[in-house]
Amino acid sequence: MDTSLLMTKLYIPPITPELVPRPRLIERLIAGIHRKLTLVSAPAGFGKTTLLSELTRHETGWTSKTRPNFAWLSLDRDDNDPIRFWTYVIGALQTIQPNIGESCLGMLQSPNRVPVESILTTLINDIDNKLVDFVLVLDDYHLIETRSIHEAMGFLIDHLPSQSHLVIAGRADPPLSLARLRGRGQLNELRTTDLRFTSEEIAIFFNQVMALDLTDENVTALENRTEGWVASLQMVGASMQGRDDIPGFIKAFSGTHHYIMDYLTEEVLQRQEQNVQSFLLKTSILERVNGPLANAVTGNKDGQERLAQLASANLFLIPLDDERKWFRYHQLFADLLRNQLKKTRFDLEPSLHRHASEWFEREGMMAEAVHHALVIEDYERAADLIESIAVPLISESRLSAPRSWLAKLPSELIEKRPWLCESLASVHLAAGEFDTAERFLNKAESLISGKKGIKFFKSAEDYNRIRNHMTALQATLASTHGDISRTIELCHETLKRLPDDQLTARCLLTWNLGAAHWIRGEISIASRYLEEALTLSQSTGNYFLALICLGYQADIQVKHGHLNEAARIDRRAIELGSQWGGGDPLAATSFAYISMAQVLYQWNRIDEAMSHLKQGIELSKGGAESIVAMMAFPGLALLSELHDTEGTASQTLEQAKRIASASHNVRTSNIVDAWMARLSIARGDLPSAEQWAESHRSSDLNLYTLPDTSSEFVYFTLVRVYMARGDVDEIPELLEPLCQQAEAEGRIDSVIEILILRSIAYHLQGKVDEALEIIKHALFLAEPEGYLRIFADEGKPAKELLQLAKTRGIATSYVNRVLDVFEYSEASPPNWAETKVLTTLSSISKPLSTRELEVLRLLAAGATSQEIADELFLSVGTVKKHTENIYSKLDVHKRTLAVNRAQELGLL
Repeated sequence: MDTSLLMTKLYIPPITPELVPRPRLIERLIAGIHRKLTLVSAPAGFGKTTLLSELTRHETGWTSKTRPNFAWLSLDRDDNDPIRFWTYVIGALQTIQPNIGESCLGMLQSPNRVPVESILTTLINDIDNKLVDFVLVLDDYHLIETRSIHEAMGFLIDHLPSQSHLVIAGRADPPLSLARLRGRGQLNELRTTDLRFTSEEIAIFFNQVMALDLTDENVTALENRTEGWVASLQMVGASMQGRDDIPGFIKAFSGTHHYIMDYLTEEVLQRQEQNVQSFLLKTSILERVNGPLANAVTGNKDGQERLAQLASANLFLIPLDDERKWFRYHQLFADLLRNQLKKTRFDLEPSLHRHASEWFEREGMMAEAVHHALVIEDYERAADLIESIAVPLISESRLSAPRSWLAKLPSELIEKRPWLCESLASVHLAAGEFDTAERFLNKAESLISGKKGIKFFKSAEDYNRIRNHMTALQATLASTHGDISRTIELCHETLKRLPDDQLTARCLLTWNLGAAHWIRGEISIASRYLEEALTLSQSTGNYFLALICLGYQADIQVKHGHLNEAARIDRRAIELGSQWGGGDPLAATSFAYISMAQVLYQWNRIDEAMSHLKQGIELSKGGAESIVAMMAFPGLALLSELHDTEGTASQTLEQAKRIASASHNVRTSNIVDAWMARLSIARGDLPSAEQWAESHRSSDLNLYTLPDTSSEFVYFTLVRVYMARGDVDEIPELLEPLCQQAEAEGRIDSVIEILILRSIAYHLQGKVDEALEIIKHALFLAEPEGYLRIFADEGKPAKELLQLAKTRGIATSYVNRVLDVFEYSEASPPNWAETKVLTTLSSISKPLSTRELEVLRLLAAGATSQEIADELFLSVGTVKKHTENIYSKLDVHKRTLAVNRAQELGLL
């Protein structure tokens, strides 16, 4: 068994002499042992733990010949770490069978973490092979809030071997599939109404256990006032001992539980000696207490002896081990003691929490140390503690704790401490709050600049460390503002002088170089730096940057047209993000989820794409909101149109727009605006798209100025606007040099997009052979990686071209797959050419019918009468009749003139 486990958590709590036997409940528990799960759910103080402890010792009534073995785990809030949780579960099982789950422990502790489901599969098989009838009790399960633990617990319950049974006890229903288990007859339940003491049990408790000799009337009065609440009955019993006027005491109790408990607290405490009262009040601030901790808080030296005396006196102190070294107060009693402390000795609280904080710091439990310092608003001490751990936590993508702590510190204190300024700047950068991040970085720089800055540091080495880390953050901020040259300059300058041991700064600087060259479209250079940054970040535990680097690498593979490799990297990042988070994905895993959503979108797996997008959005709320703004826009924009019934993508799209605006980054803002223009086209709002295009007429980027790689997306959107309004004559020639450049750089994703746009433009010009030759090339490049939406998103012009390609026998199998997307996808952008046609038709005295328009487009594509008949499932004679009608309505007498006239009218 793992020797680092706190063994007291695995001990079955002892039964006290004051136990009231509850055979009716024991019988119900035993009767449900054949089911998968027993749930004991009730508020605090209803005797859940005591009842289950009694069950473990019950010898009769079992359906098998002997009582099953029992494993016990008392949970606390620290068990929300999935690795710690499952390590303790295995530890509990090892109290029954010492070698159970050994291989699982190895998997949990491995640096290359294995998915929890795989670990549980191994554990389940081990249980099936090694254990006979047993029951595992998980007490205080309400303290577990980690979603991945609940999900894994559901998997365990579903696959439990028949010789096993799980008992969960807590103050609230766990988020498991209780309705499904209940419907299948696999759930046994005890709830508040079941656990309340009956009048018979209350009488036994007061008259036999407490020897108070109450009348039936007194018992009934107490039952009415306490409603069978076990903890309050215990307090009443303690208060009545030694009283002569018990009826008068009972009569004096009235009102809500709150007032009853206030009264009991005073009565119980007042009957203790002064030194006992003092000890109780001082140690009430602690959730767990042992002798050394009690001594640290109280200033005494007899903490262990005092705890043993209190336990013997039955003052609601629960022993946590057989040796009675560790204890905890019953939660209700602890709450009451803290109440009393505030009322009577509020002046003691600061020193008590300070001593507790110091003890936790000495023990290396820094989060608890920070907590106690913040409780008493000892901000200087809290700031010292936070400075020592904030940067490592942020690097590990554990942003919520430092974010919460820093939010509680006064801003004037933070602004006096350069490390806190840098830590807060990091948090705001990740959240997309760039102006605030810049303010704190500027403040940090002003603090350490000049001779006065030396006073903050013990040595020149410490000074250089913060200076270099600050420069790395400044490089990041410059990149968000679009000043890529400044980013590259800062990084190279700093790396030249950076000591080898400053790995955090080196990792951040190297990643900044990779990201900067990625933005510039210099993919090969970016890949080199990102690979180096990934290696550094993984070796130093900088999980935040490791996950971001993987996200960039996946995006680079998309640019190369390698969707399958991008998906592999994304899946790896998602797996690592979950492993590094102990089962719960870290916030930076949002990048991988969003990247994967975009790959799935291209494969037309819309439901999966939306699911991944939502998960990425949710994870980003843990402090990585800027990832959404910088990386998620394509997925957000496209999916908001296709499959956003809940409005999740649309809402986050608006948030991303706000974050992008806050970056003051012209490039990012241009991309966001271009996406909105593209959405306007998709929604049929051509005027809005044209208004956007008009804004670029006098800018550096316009249709006749070829863009650099970083501006390609905006340029392609301009092209689409021109095509949507029928201005296609120059498009193929304008796009050709861009296609050649993208091909030379291996950016196959861009090549495919350009080829599709060129082929549609040629088709709209009536240059069918050129259009088919180019679309054939696009299909050749796209088919190996399964691109689908890149064609479908161009709407009906692309569909008609592909239908024509099919009639010519071009990539027939793949074309059929793409055409299926047009037929069966949930939505598809509207055909702008058709929109213009419908507008124009209203001005023709004899409008063309829908069928005549279909024939006209195929005529323009160069199809023969037989090919048109085959495509539209018509006879050749019917096609000829439609052709004659078209000539008549357009006032022409042959095909070429009909095509020219149709183009003039905007019908093609």
